[in-house]
Amino acid sequence: MSVMKNILKSLPAALLILLLAAQTGFCAEPAEGTMSADTIKYNVNTKKILAVGNVIIKREGATLWGDRGEGSMETSEFTLEGNVKGTFPAEKTDLTADKVKWKGTKSADNDGIAEAVGNVRLTRGANEKIDADYILWELGTQNYTAKGNVNAKTENNILIAEEAGRHKDRFWGKKVTRYEDIRQKITVSADSVEGTTVKEEINELNATGNVVIDFVDKEGLKSRVTGDNGVYSKAKATFVVSGNAKAVRSDGKTVSADTIIVHEDTNDIEAKGNSRITFVTGENKDK
Repeated sequence: MSVMKNILKSLPAALLILLLAAQTGFCAEPAEGTMSADTIKYNVNTKKILAVGNVIIKREGATLWGDRGEGSMETSEFTLEGNVKGTFPAEKTDLTADKVKWKGTKSADNDGIAEAVGNVRLTRGANEKIDADYILWELGTQNYTAKGNVNAKTENNILIAEEAGRHKDRFWGKKVTRYEDIRQKITVSADSVEGTTVKEEINELNATGNVVIDFVDKEGLKSRVTGDNGVYSKAKATFVVSGNAKAVRSDGKTVSADTIIVHEDTNDIEAKGNSRITFVTGENKDK
């Protein structure tokens, strides 16, 4: 066996792949994929591969590049490190990171998993980009979990948070410092948000903890509404803030109430329950 290992170590990478095909049933173009590199070491007992230099892994039209790679032929799991980049044409997706683990085993829910760490950027289609320290993406779906310095942008939305994710039509975020609806010019921040989408547009959103909503009202003045909780409904075209609710306009007017409702279509503010307004007239403050 030691003689066999020495022979394998001395072979060029391309010839090694052909030899593996003859000895293990792993052909040059299997359904599972192929690996090439400047140097490849293969353990015939464990069926594990170590590749160094210009590593390329291909599987079902998708390709990953990196400086170093290792994995298992039996589990169809490979990890690439160093200047990793990938392209997934069927998903219209590109991926870059310091390190990526690619699990190719399909399930009823996805076509495998790409788990990326370090300076991760996931670009999907022409309008979606997600930057984070860590991203787990379920291939064949729009599902993902992103953690650490998350900055996600679509054609109409911007999300900056410590953690964010999506599963089918549900999305969520934690420690959200900015969630912006570009079209409506409304920005939200909160300890956590979660909601649902319909045809890539937000249908409902629930924000909890230190909720802040910034927008421009119907008179063109900047306004801010704060509270403990916030609920957005597309059907009602409203954002309802409750719990220590307060609205402040750039002209000095302030409204406090049990509940404050921001009407999305008109950007009107409606106060309900123990409402109180403060406004400025000249040099005097009138209540």
